[in-house]
Formats: sequence, C-alpha cells, structure tokens
Amino acid sequence: MATPFRIHVPASQPGLLGLKLDEKEATKVTELLQADLEKHHVFFNPAGYHDHIIHHLLTLYTTGATANDLQIAFDRNKTYQVGAMKPRDDLVHTMETDWDTAKASLGKGSEYASFLRFFQNEMEKKGYKEVLLEYLFKDDERGRDMQARLFGGLLHPLIQLSYGIEWEQPAIIAAGLAQAAVHPNYVGEYLNRCHDAAASNATAAPMGHILDFFLEAAKNEKLTAGAQNPLTDIFYDGILGGAMDEIVALGSRVRVREDELAERTAEMCHISAYVAAAAAFHPPNEPRFDFYLLHEFTATPFFLAFNEQSWIPTHVKTRFLESKIRIDILEYLARGYPTLHGDALRTYTPKDAHHASLLASSADKKKLPEDVLPRIHSVVDDGHTVKVSRAISLAQRETEPYADKAWVQVKGDDAWLRMHFLLLDSVEHAETRWVRGAGADAAWKDIPKQDGGALL
Repeated sequence: MATPFRIHVPASQPGLLGLKLDEKEATKVTELLQADLEKHHVFFNPAGYHDHIIHHLLTLYTTGATANDLQIAFDRNKTYQVGAMKPRDDLVHTMETDWDTAKASLGKGSEYASFLRFFQNEMEKKGYKEVLLEYLFKDDERGRDMQARLFGGLLHPLIQLSYGIEWEQPAIIAAGLAQAAVHPNYVGEYLNRCHDAAASNATAAPMGHILDFFLEAAKNEKLTAGAQNPLTDIFYDGILGGAMDEIVALGSRVRVREDELAERTAEMCHISAYVAAAAAFHPPNEPRFDFYLLHEFTATPFFLAFNEQSWIPTHVKTRFLESKIRIDILEYLARGYPTLHGDALRTYTPKDAHHASLLASSADKKKLPEDVLPRIHSVVDDGHTVKVSRAISLAQRETEPYADKAWVQVKGDDAWLRMHFLLLDSVEHAETRWVRGAGADAAWKDIPKQDGGALL
C-alpha cells in the first residue's frame, strides 16, 4: 500500500495509457522510485537542474519498458544526483505551527528535505487529498503562492505532482509539493493579474481558439520586443519585466467555462503537441524539438489525470487549465516565438525506410510500429524523449472525439505517426538533440543542415 513515506506501484495501476503491465516491472519501478525518494535531492546542481528519475521511470514503465530498461535508466541517471539532505526538525515544527514564519524558507532549495517531511507528516495525519485542497487548491494567499511556484521551473514541480496524482502515490505528491515550495515565485504576478482581470470582466467575449493566442502574441511588437534572449531567459524577465501589461491583457482573455473543461483540455493538449512539433523545423537545419517548449508538452498528462479526480472542484480544474494556457503563451514568446511549420510536420518523411513505407501503405496507422517504443526506451537521456512519446499518444487520443473541430491542426492517424517518427529521428544520432530558444537562429548553429535529405 502506498503511503506518504512508501511508494508502491501495482501492475493493476498502469497509468493513463492503460497498457497491460507485468508484476516484475511493477516491483522494479517501485523499488527504484523508493530509492530515488530516499537517496536523492530534488536538484542535482547549484543552478537548480532537476532530478528527473521519477518522471523517467514511471514513463518508461507506463509505456511497456522492461525491468532491465528501468534499471539501466536508473543506473545511468543516479551517478550525477546530489545526495538527500536531512530535514530540519525545528523548521518542520515551525511549518506545522506557524506558516507565516516558515514561509521565509520558500524558494530555498536547501530546505527541500524539510518541506518534504512537512508534507509527508501532513498527509499522514489528513490524507493527501485534504493536504492538496488546503495547501495548493485553496484560493487564498498561500494557495496562490504555491500555485505560482508549481508553474515555475519549466513546470517541473507540476510534472512531479502529476505523476503522484496519476499513480495515487502520496509520497510523490509530497515530493511535488516540496519541489514547488523550493522554487521561486516569478510568475505569480502574471497569473494572478490574469485571473483577477478575467474574473472582473464577466461580459467578455468567448476566448476563441488557443492557437490564436500564440499567433497574436507573435505579432505584438511590445511582447516580441521583450523576447530578446530566447536562449537564456528562463525566468521570462524580458517579457514580464518589460511588457507585463501587454501579456496580462492577452492572458486575461483566456477563460475556460466549467461546461467546456473536457474540450478545452483536449485542445490544450493538442496545441501543445502541435506547437512543440511544428516549432521543430528550421530549414535548412535538421528538425529538433525545443527543450523548453517540450516541457509545456510533457506537462499535459497532468491535466488528464487531474480531470479524472472527482474530489477536486471543477473551478480548481478550470483555473489550473487557464494557468497552463497562459504559461504556454509566455513560454512560446520567451523562446523567440518560433515559426510553426505545420505543413512540414504534416508531410514529414522519416529517415527510416520502413517507417516511410508504412506511411505510404494502407497499414493501420493508429498503432505504433513494434520497433518504435523499444527504440525510444533505449535512448540514453533523463527521460525527456519517452515523455514526449507518451504525450504524443495521449494528445492523439484526446483529440479523437473532436476531430472535426476548427482548432485541430494535426489531422489523421498518419499525421500523429509522423510526429512519433519526427521525435525518433531527432534523437537517434550523436549530434545535439534539442535546441534551446527555437525562434532564434543562433539556437540552431550546432544543428546539421540538410538538402533534400542529404547533409550539407
């Protein structure tokens, strides 16, 4: 049984994809996740780079990786982690009795262990649902602050929390809350001003299609002037510091009604997939996904798992979805608002001759070819590749009921299959795998060029 201190993933809990999984893999992933929880800090360097082992292992597991695949991934990524620190009992006590004093420790990575222990203790007393309702979902000063921190750090705290909710693991949920607590709050003003402005304008027109916000942002001279450092501006200083009023004016038009939650969630997943994949083209360079934009995409399963929880109020679900869309727009701008090459995505020809022949054949294109996931599982990284792969499959599934809607950009099973092949081609090589700041030509300087498939 899973507790705030013990991870337990049974084979009967396969995650959102719903694949049939074996006890051997369930036992192995449980063992390795517990080891990560107990032995590693949330950051592996002073710059605040994140330990991805929980994301990586659970995504490998849910996509059918073997126990050996899981062990290899853990062994490769444990080598550079920072060891777990001990919680400070005095600080944990202060958190339990005087949050106003304890909140001085928010944003400090060195206090992760203390926040983790605090949330574990709270869950042991109240249960994880009550803790989330009290500390994260409540619309008060603490709740808004924690929500803003959750949406910081390239959405890593949200992604961490996501896996805990999806697999009903209190210990991982506690880790996600603790991770949020030690991130800086640099998007709070933006999110709160958007929310309050939207709430005060009850007669506003419907929000329109999500993609239109991206396209409009790219044409706004004040906003684009703030996006001058797409390779390095991970805190959005240029936009939030120089064009806050303009980004709030745009973001406050994002309004999700409770009766449209399901479709807007599907649309968000779809557009996150489309933006990540369509921005991967920068002729004449070989395609590459943007490292920052892919986090917006790999965070999308959170909202699918989130919406399945009947105990979470619908107004909380709509607010979180609105915040995600607003952060997506901000991230796209900050990465230099890259051109979205939709036609290149829809007509992409994979390098693998067998994959190309499948696209040209009458074969069923809804099902991935048998070689794709094993090849994804064998990629040596910290989990980003397999997380993108899963997010593609989930976005495809979520889009299906809305295939005839005007917001759909990726149409037909063959287009989704091309996206999988695009991902595989972009990582199966010894060159640079990702670009950072895809809208800037400088981000592509190390990416090989091609001419009709031949490298220049």
